[in-house]
Amino acid sequence: MSSYNHLTGCERKIIDQKRKDGASIRSIAEALGRSPATVSRELSRNRRPTGEYDASHAHHRARRRRRRARPRPVTGDAGLMRSVEQEIRRDWSPDQIAGRRLIGNDRRGKGTISHTTIYRWLDACPRRWARLKGHLRQGRRKRRKPYGSGPRRSGIRNRRPISRRPEEVERRDRIGHWEVDTIVGAGHRGVVVTCVERRSRYLVTRRLDRKTAPATAAALVDALRHHDGEKLQTMTFDNGLEFALFEEVERRLNLTGYFADPYSSWQRGTNENTNGLLRQYIPKGMDLTDLKDHELESYTRKLNNRPRKCLNYRTPAEVYHQRSVALQM
Repeated sequence: MSSYNHLTGCERKIIDQKRKDGASIRSIAEALGRSPATVSRELSRNRRPTGEYDASHAHHRARRRRRRARPRPVTGDAGLMRSVEQEIRRDWSPDQIAGRRLIGNDRRGKGTISHTTIYRWLDACPRRWARLKGHLRQGRRKRRKPYGSGPRRSGIRNRRPISRRPEEVERRDRIGHWEVDTIVGAGHRGVVVTCVERRSRYLVTRRLDRKTAPATAAALVDALRHHDGEKLQTMTFDNGLEFALFEEVERRLNLTGYFADPYSSWQRGTNENTNGLLRQYIPKGMDLTDLKDHELESYTRKLNNRPRKCLNYRTPAEVYHQRSVALQM
C-alpha cells in the first residue's frame, strides 16, 4: 500500500459507484489500494446532509476544506526573528528563548513568541534548520510530538476513577486490594496478565495469545476465582482497552474496580515494580508465544517465595497466606 496522499476526484467516483453497487468498505479499499480507514473516513466526512455519498459533492467539500486549512505558521517580523536566531546561536533552547522574553521587558506582548512558533519557523526552511541545528539540544529534522499531548480520556465506558477508591487501599492495612496490568511480547505476540496484591506483593499471572477484552476478563476471573472472597476487595486497572470488560470481572469476582489516571503509572506502582522483577525471566523483546504456562508458573512461584525488604524479609507467599516464618539456625 502506498504512502498517504489525498484522495483524487477519480478515486471518489470509484467509491461512489462501488457504494451504489453495494460493495463493502474493505473491498473498495482493496480496489483503490487504500486503507479501509481512509475509505470509511471519506464516507463519513464528505457525505451529503441526507447521509448519501456523492463523488462531486464530496470532492467539492474536500477542496474547500483544504483551502480553509491554516497555512504553516511563520512570522513576518524580521527583527524579532533575527533576535531569536542570535539567541539560538548562544545555544539557548526555543523554550528558554520564549520564557526569557515573557518575563523580561516584553511582558505586555511586544516581542514575545512561543517555543512552538520557533520550532515551526525552523521547520519551515530546511536551509535555516541546517544552519542552526548544531545549536539545538537534539538536531532532529522533525520535532517529536510533545509528551502527553494526546487525548487523555480513556475509551472505557463506566470506568470508576481512582479518586473514588477508599483511603484504606492506599494505606495497605489489609489484604484484598489488587493492581492489574499486562506485559506484551515482541511484535505484540503473546501477552501476560499480572495481578499483584498491594499489601503482600503476592503475584498471580496468566498467559494469553491475544490482548483482547474478553480474553483478559476471562483470564482475570480464572486466576482469582479460587481465592478467598475476603482477599478480593478492590482491583485497580491500567487504562488499556483490554480491561474494557471490567464490569464482568467485578460481577464474577464480587469486587470493585477502579482505574488509574491516564499517564499515571505510579498510581499502580506495586504492579509496575513487580512487572520489572518478572522481566528478569521474561526480558523485553521476547516473543511470548514461545512462553509455556508451566514456565510462567515457575517464574511466578519464584517471585512469590523471594524475601522482600519491604516485607521485613518475609516472602509475598508468607504474608498473603499469613504463614509464620521458621527461622533457620
